[in-house]
Amino acid sequence: MREVYKEGSEANVARRRDRRMADAEGSKPYIRKLYRRRRLILAAAAAALVLLILITVANLVFAGEDEIRSGVYVGDVEVGDMTQGEAREAVENRASEVFNTVTFRGAGEEFSMSGEALGVDVDSVQSVEEAHSVGRSGGPLQRVSDLLASYTGEVRVDAEVVYEEEAVQSALGEMDSVDQEGTLSNLDATLASLQNEVALAESIPAAEPSDPESSAAEEVGAEEPTVLLGEFFTDYAWDPDEGRQANLKMASEAIDETILKPGEEFSALSALGSLDYEPAKVFANGGVDYEIGGGLCQVSSTLYMAANYAGLEITDRNPHYAELPYIRPGFDATVWFGGSGVDSLDMKFKNTTDGNIMIREYVNEDGFLIAQIFGEEPSGRVVNMDSEKIDEDLQKGIKWATYKTVVEDGEVVEDGTLYETIYSYNPPTPEDLEHETAEPRGSGWLDMSNTTNWNKKD
Repeated sequence: MREVYKEGSEANVARRRDRRMADAEGSKPYIRKLYRRRRLILAAAAAALVLLILITVANLVFAGEDEIRSGVYVGDVEVGDMTQGEAREAVENRASEVFNTVTFRGAGEEFSMSGEALGVDVDSVQSVEEAHSVGRSGGPLQRVSDLLASYTGEVRVDAEVVYEEEAVQSALGEMDSVDQEGTLSNLDATLASLQNEVALAESIPAAEPSDPESSAAEEVGAEEPTVLLGEFFTDYAWDPDEGRQANLKMASEAIDETILKPGEEFSALSALGSLDYEPAKVFANGGVDYEIGGGLCQVSSTLYMAANYAGLEITDRNPHYAELPYIRPGFDATVWFGGSGVDSLDMKFKNTTDGNIMIREYVNEDGFLIAQIFGEEPSGRVVNMDSEKIDEDLQKGIKWATYKTVVEDGEVVEDGTLYETIYSYNPPTPEDLEHETAEPRGSGWLDMSNTTNWNKKD
């Protein structure tokens, strides 16, 4: 006999209660997931609301509609907190003052031209509009980023300046050993900064006689390496600090004429560790400071690039804390002897050729630091390297990608991203450590027909 449960019976009520409890237990993961999703949506909405509030407050409270944000410069002219009319007047006054005469200096040469002869014309309206747009243009994140930068430091926009290029080329054409394109690039940057001292860029320096001395090879009973495999140069003279220049010469002389047999590895720290260095500026402790051995990273970075172009195997490379003025980001290789809770950092590469190689590193008569690697036979390789900035974030830093292409006997054997490097923003230099430096004259490969050369500014 089958028992029938009526709707209101105690047994039926108990069964429905049990079923609801079972359903509830089974749905807990789904409910928890739903709650998490709602919390994420609410958090994102709250963040967006806070962002909009920050932008609104910044736009309505910190500056009037016609006023430029604090900390904004047009070239070297501070226009923050000015109205657009006041800023235009300040830019025009500065231009009238500095562009009366423009002076070109460098490489023992110097000449001046009047702003009128150069045809210099400053568009103060466009320049000030660009300054006024800081914190007002772009998406919400861009606006907040610009506002933070202007209120906590400085934001510089280039002045809009035009000039007669033919007039400059005519004057430069009468001078020996001057790189016209490089000088015009320096002029562009100088005028955009509302300054009037232009560095004359030298043409690519001629290498010293490429026949390396045989004494080092003879000492190890090796065949003399005389075939240039790879080279790179950087500007030795851009920073006049005596300690730095002494360290560069001392370190390069310690490396010069080093012989590596097949399979042997070069270590920058091993070659440079026992010298009596002078104090010079370095990135240290999250800022800029004077340390014994400042400047050695230029020696290691220049040699690092020469080793790359020679097609050798790089076994250790470490980037710097921040971008450097004398070499393209992504091309640098720091060295650090260790200390203050920081492990040592080395730059190493291996002789992967079938013969001996000789390392040359020296400062030439034109004031360039030259690194060269000679082998016994041509490698049959052509190496091209390049780098580009691929991302920038105020919290994470500046990301650069470095690319390397290797063609061996007409066949591409390597092509793609070599690595990515994240640099922090350059820390401010304490006033007691500041000193004048020159615009670096570029860096690259001496033989322009062999591979790409970097001698440009972004």
